[in-house]
Amino acid sequence: MVRKRDDEWTNVESLIALLSHGYTDEVRAFTKGIQANPSAVTGFERLFKLLNAEGKIDWAGTESQQAAMARAEESAQELDDFLEGMTHPFETYVLVLNHGHEIIVETGWHDDVAGPVVWDRWASDVDDPVMAYADIGFLFDNPDYRCEPKTAEKPAPPLYRYHPERFKAYRDYAEPVGKLYRQRVDPATGMLTIDQLNAIARHMSTALNQRSLRFPRKRKESHPQPSLVIEAEQTLATAYGRFIQAGRQIIDFPPALTEMLAETDIDDIPMNSINLPYASQYLYFGPQPSLEIEPDWLVDGAYVEQRGASGDVRFTVTAVPHEQALSAQWYLFPEVEYTQDFVGEFRSMDLATAIDTVLSSRLAELMKRRAGTGGDITATLEEAATESGMALPAGVSVVDVSPTLAAVRDNITRRRHPVYKAALQLVVNALCYVAAYPEDIDTVWPEGTPDSLKQKALHGKGKEQMRARSKLTALGYVPVHICGKRVAEQRTHRGIPAHGHVATHWRRGHWRNQVHGPARSLRKLIWVMPVVVGSKHADEPEAGHVYLVS
Repeated sequence: MVRKRDDEWTNVESLIALLSHGYTDEVRAFTKGIQANPSAVTGFERLFKLLNAEGKIDWAGTESQQAAMARAEESAQELDDFLEGMTHPFETYVLVLNHGHEIIVETGWHDDVAGPVVWDRWASDVDDPVMAYADIGFLFDNPDYRCEPKTAEKPAPPLYRYHPERFKAYRDYAEPVGKLYRQRVDPATGMLTIDQLNAIARHMSTALNQRSLRFPRKRKESHPQPSLVIEAEQTLATAYGRFIQAGRQIIDFPPALTEMLAETDIDDIPMNSINLPYASQYLYFGPQPSLEIEPDWLVDGAYVEQRGASGDVRFTVTAVPHEQALSAQWYLFPEVEYTQDFVGEFRSMDLATAIDTVLSSRLAELMKRRAGTGGDITATLEEAATESGMALPAGVSVVDVSPTLAAVRDNITRRRHPVYKAALQLVVNALCYVAAYPEDIDTVWPEGTPDSLKQKALHGKGKEQMRARSKLTALGYVPVHICGKRVAEQRTHRGIPAHGHVATHWRRGHWRNQVHGPARSLRKLIWVMPVVVGSKHADEPEAGHVYLVS
């Protein structure tokens, strides 16, 4: 039997004899006996590599071992080609994770600046993970082996449907951003100082780099520019931070109410007539099939933030992907969003004019950037650095891609804007509804909330209630404001059919500023609701207005 002491094999002849007949039952028993001991496996790999190099064994593994070897050779060659010409030192590595008959193989290199960078990663079925590791280790400077259970995929949060909850679940930096807003950002405006914006950027960049470096570099060639990911994350992170600062207010509009709000006109509503119940809120409508803002991304809600004076508002429309896995890959694919800020001169504008004015300004700025020359700007930066008494790192070249990216952003803006504009009609109608009918809002814990904790959160005293709420938040449960109970009841009572009924259609509604109060000096929004019109069957009740008394 081969013995091991101080990580070195002492009976080399026995090991040669063991391996000289190929992959036998004895070899299988030996590798099985050491597979849970990474130190023993790495020691075996070193000696196996040495014996092969000296020609003392001529190993021919099984079919699955040879397949693993061929895949590793291909990855090693691609990695060498990619790293060819790299000016600073590096060492390649391979990591084999033994999950039983399945192994995960990861290849990459250690960068002096960035640390470990993943090049490739794949799963493979092999009959002997230890032999597969020993067979491929020589291809890389630093082989590593681990025996551990397969990591379970992180489940989606229980309230995945609400953007703030899925944002928090998949971003490691969400908590520090929320904390920064609660402790340092002006609650009256939500406006960030340069230092605060830089602090958020640091949290975001750290998380982005950590996630990105763990994703195989080989697969990134077809992915969008990282700067597009950063832009989307900055938009969503600041919207999320303001949402946390305002107390995590989620307002849910069920389908019956959403359908009616979508059939209501809003263009002539002045921005300063939009009253927000909170400094920030997330409005949820559910995925809207008619609002596909990008292929397989449906608008599902929006953050709405008060920016200071009445009429100073920021809208950030969110979308949910058809493939839920994309939510967890935010660091690879920019999450689809669209945002506009309406401050100062926009307060007295009607919604449609404000939207188009902000769009025109953005497109003009992008056109200016597109007109830039771009290209290699290394010499310019070196000259500027020299004048400042500094120097660029040796071997670094800098290329200005801003004109190219401006063209990409221009295309994205023009493509998404019509859907955003339609979505904003729904958002503003929803805000008008909340302002006009506050009594039609119930605050509830969502279905699935653990009952024992919910009862303590509702009826507990002092610290018990605070602990229960904190634990529910950590588990992914928060109270939600549900709108439209009375609308649903009225629709049922009046026999108004569900959307999509072929024999009926909606006559569009609108909002009216109604005079009331002493000397008719006050104004309040009144919803002139959509009307269902069209033919009906004999056994159907007459459909028509839905009435709410405010």
